[in-house]
Formats: sequence, structure tokens, C-alpha cells
Amino acid sequence: MKTKPIHYSGLRLSLALMLGLLVVPAYVVAPILFAELESAQAGLVAGKIFHTSNISVLILGVAAAVFAYRIQVQKITWVLLGMVILMIAINAFAVSEMMAAIKTEAGDISALPKDDPLHLAFSFWHGIGSVMQLLSSLFLIVLVMKSQRPKNKVEAV
Repeated sequence: MKTKPIHYSGLRLSLALMLGLLVVPAYVVAPILFAELESAQAGLVAGKIFHTSNISVLILGVAAAVFAYRIQVQKITWVLLGMVILMIAINAFAVSEMMAAIKTEAGDISALPKDDPLHLAFSFWHGIGSVMQLLSSLFLIVLVMKSQRPKNKVEAV
């Protein structure tokens, strides 16, 4: 299969957009929301932003996988990309659902005592989601950095 420079550019752009969609909501938007709004309202808005971002990352992950297939990337690239897609899917469809269910039952989490079982459960799932978000971001940094077009035709990403 003949690879074209556009496939390398497409892969790198897909990965960079995925990275931006993970980093900006988590490390820029959410802190501002929680600094400016009441906790319950900030959480509601942040949840919607994260959901939209995660779905977008998954769509871009499919695009990245298509480009990766076209240029026949190394196995480690597939492993890291697969792990990112898996973690984001788990975050979008499992972790966030658990957190939403807990919030539905508990109401305003910040109003609960720190030792309340619902507060502890919410904190646990929030922590799991945060760790997966961070790991996905780190894996994407590695993927963006290593996704340059090879100097010679033998080497692949």
C-alpha cells in the first residue's frame, strides 16, 4: 500500500486535535468553571463539556486509526492509540454514567459530608476518570511527538 505525505499529516493532526480536546477541558475550562460558578452548576456544565469532548476524541480516534493503518505504523503506536480510545470510551460511557447516577441520587455532592458513602463513591469514580484522562493525555503527547514522517521509506511511525 503506497503511503502519501497527507496520511502522515492526517495522523498527526488527528492526534493533536485529540490531545487538545483532552487537555483544554480538563486543565483549562474545568478549573475556571469551578472557580466562577457554584459547585453543582460548574459540575453540570463541566460534565456536558467532557461528554462532548470525549465523543469528539473517539471520532478523531477512528480517523487516526485509519491514517495509522494507511501508513502501517509500528505496534507501539497501535497499542498507545488503542489504550487512549479504550480509556476515553470507558470514561465517556461508564465512569461518567456512574458519576451521573451518584449525583442523581445525592444531589449536590459538595453539600454532603466528606465521609458520606455517596461522596466517597463520587470521589472514587472522579479519581478513576481523572487518572484515565491524564494517562490518555500523556499517551497522546508521546504519539504526537513520534508521528513525524520518517526520513527514509523503511522506517514507519
